[in-house]
Amino acid sequence: MIAGVATSSELNRDPTRFVRTLAIITTCALLPLVVVGTGVTTKHAGMAFPDWPTSNGSIVNPEGWTQNEKTLFEHGHRLLGWAVGILALTQAWACFKHGGGLRFFGFATLIAIIIQGVLGGVRVKLDSRFLAMIHGIWAQVCFALACAVILRSSMGWTDMHSFIQGRGIPFFRKLIAVGLVAAFLQLVFGAAYRHFGSTHALISHLLGAAVVIGLLGWISMWVIEQYAGSPLLLRLGRWLAALIGLQLMLGGFAFLVVVMEADLGTTLRWLVPAGHAAVGALLFGCLTSLYFGALRFLSALDSSEQKIEAVSAGAS
Repeated sequence: MIAGVATSSELNRDPTRFVRTLAIITTCALLPLVVVGTGVTTKHAGMAFPDWPTSNGSIVNPEGWTQNEKTLFEHGHRLLGWAVGILALTQAWACFKHGGGLRFFGFATLIAIIIQGVLGGVRVKLDSRFLAMIHGIWAQVCFALACAVILRSSMGWTDMHSFIQGRGIPFFRKLIAVGLVAAFLQLVFGAAYRHFGSTHALISHLLGAAVVIGLLGWISMWVIEQYAGSPLLLRLGRWLAALIGLQLMLGGFAFLVVVMEADLGTTLRWLVPAGHAAVGALLFGCLTSLYFGALRFLSALDSSEQKIEAVSAGAS
């Protein structure tokens, strides 16, 4: 069975409000972690503390960490990481008793966040810029998995009136998969430029932006026009369209601040790239949720149904 597609025995299992609320809190906590992590990169604060998991020997409150910008960002990032780890552990425990796809996504999110924490620690131990880049990319994967937990625990997941059949569905699923790969590569190119200043990565990121925006725009319009009968998919399609517009605007500002080095003030210099990364995470999470939603609610016509449909169309 494909993870994310419920069996008939799962249809009557309605996750509790507690699980849904916890999933939302965990995902919302991941977003500022992405924002602050981007700030750590902008301010070159990744090695503000040479030790890990402690910061100058303390886990919670190292002396003077709030008095320096670099230590403030780095230790603040670590504290947020600890908080997210505890939330992910609690979420996995809450998802366990519901079984099926919800259990899978709950534990997948926990494992991904554990890997993220280890990546951050090894990055400090080895003082590796490459691992810092991988750490930033993997954060997006963690966020996408957390979004999938929200999807799987939502009331819309059990809506029996949202199922749709059609001939274009196999192609649409492939289109979303291609969109996911393209969006992930776009994250990689952006991270490579941010951490290494590679001109090739920047050109790839700029060219990739046109491809990704085109693909995601196509996907969102397809959902809005073709699958309005599925409220959950329609909601995700509208969110995707709105996020595309917001990301275009932030991408332009990020180009001015990061590439052109426009003097827009100290705060905007780190906040604009952070916002760009955060909306990128939201886009990737929305697209991931749309993919799993398409697996559940959309089914292709088999050959016999297609023949019947063709005969009916000819008769009319």
